[in-house]
Amino acid sequence: MLYSWMGYKDTYTTRIHIVTVMVQGVKVPRPRYAKPGANPTLETIEYVLAALQKADGPVSRNRILATLGAWGHSTTRQSLNAAVNFLGDQGTIAEGSKGLIWVPEAPQELLEAIRKGPRL
Repeated sequence: MLYSWMGYKDTYTTRIHIVTVMVQGVKVPRPRYAKPGANPTLETIEYVLAALQKADGPVSRNRILATLGAWGHSTTRQSLNAAVNFLGDQGTIAEGSKGLIWVPEAPQELLEAIRKGPRL
């Protein structure tokens, strides 16, 4: 146990030592979507999602970039691709042969019907 210059227990230093030892054993996670040159902000992700929600049908990536530019929020293609990958993994958007499309959240009743329904 460490003691301060007046003879009191120095619990602060002991706690810092314990926390430092605990942190050294933790492995740092690798980012899945953020890469050098392609690190979209939350604002960019929200703009991409809004552009897809307002679209009447499938939208190309070029059209999304043009829409974001018209809204005064330009981004790089690398950041757009990272945002699209993030939203796709979340199940919020889908990509087909004609472009990207917003996938609305399904009601709980529909999800249960799909899960319990007859199988082909």
